[in-house]
Amino acid sequence: MKAPEDDLERRRPIWDCMQMLWMDTDPAAELDYIAQVCADSDYSLADLQAIYWNEVRPAVAFNLWMLPAPEWAGFEIEWLTARILRRSRFGRRLPRPWLHPNAARWWRQIEAAIRQLRGTAQQG
Repeated sequence: MKAPEDDLERRRPIWDCMQMLWMDTDPAAELDYIAQVCADSDYSLADLQAIYWNEVRPAVAFNLWMLPAPEWAGFEIEWLTARILRRSRFGRRLPRPWLHPNAARWWRQIEAAIRQLRGTAQQG
């Protein structure tokens, strides 16, 4: 997978939909849309997982740490792009999911939905 700065046009739709999991809304309402955008992309599941954990989460997780959350409707794509490029952990190991239980739960649901949409079998 290319580095984020070398793949902006393909990455932005993924970033834009995934950020909604860290807004002060019910993420379940966005799950089908996120899964569809991801399934329609040509990224592998491993690539999408890396984008989720190492690009989007480091850039926007702060939004749920602040009370009340400063953003509800999603960040502007230009701001989001700049933030992701500054905070990206591209090429690093994925974080341990048990340290981030909510993010891990949402990733498992997105992954299952992508597999279903793509018609791929669950891998152990």
